[in-house]
Amino acid sequence: MILLLALRWLAIALLGGGSGAALAIVWCAATTPDCLATAGARFDRDLAFIRASFGARPLLATQATVCLLGLAFARVLASPWPLAGVALAICAPGPWLTHLRAARVTQLDLQLDPWLVALANTLRATPSLGEALGSTIATTAPPLRDELDLLLKEYRLGTPLDSALDNAARRIGGRAFTALVLTLQVARSSGGGVSECLERAAATLREMSRLDGVVRTKTAEGKTQAVVIAVLPGPFFALLAQLDPDFLRPLSSTATGHAVLAAALALWLVAVLFARRIVQVDI
Repeated sequence: MILLLALRWLAIALLGGGSGAALAIVWCAATTPDCLATAGARFDRDLAFIRASFGARPLLATQATVCLLGLAFARVLASPWPLAGVALAICAPGPWLTHLRAARVTQLDLQLDPWLVALANTLRATPSLGEALGSTIATTAPPLRDELDLLLKEYRLGTPLDSALDNAARRIGGRAFTALVLTLQVARSSGGGVSECLERAAATLREMSRLDGVVRTKTAEGKTQAVVIAVLPGPFFALLAQLDPDFLRPLSSTATGHAVLAAALALWLVAVLFARRIVQVDI
């Protein structure tokens, strides 16, 4: 924590000055512990969910090391380009973990349909939902097996089954699994046929999966165009710098150039976020 706080102060000392830098330092000192605690908790939660072999502390330490090296190189070389590594080290882990988490949730959703059918068939022979869940683990592949195993461990240690299901739904966070948990809880509390409810839920999940595939097919072209537009400025800028280095030198050697470059990067980021929002269709 102290290392990252010092890192933010060092960045301001290198890149800023005057009263604005002083105010920024005060703001960093006041907000860094809370930000680090929030980021660490989120990293720990996501890393545990994807079954990573390391926790948030090594990840934060790697971020701090890369940032310090980038700031040192920027100072020694008198160039802002190493700061791109600093920005990448600060911004990349969050989206990376979000992507891995979303990929795992997608795998879980794909496994729900056959698992629901197996669970419904098991419930016809085993009236206890807890025993039926345990019976389906042997025929279920990861990652769903990992989540079911954790759910059953909580249940066997004394947690009520409804609470264990709620914990699993919060831990996974997927829309399909949350709907499944609600279906199980309603069927158990109302005294209805749980196996019939699960079969209807499996049919609904199959239809949702079909519609999701149709939406992905229809939006694939727009997503490809958004990716091309997002990536194109980098190679174009590099090609222009190679053909005429003097033309772009003011961007890296003057304060006005730094401001223009920062504004361009900010506008590029806003455009990428808007394009991502436009092509992101939720069914």
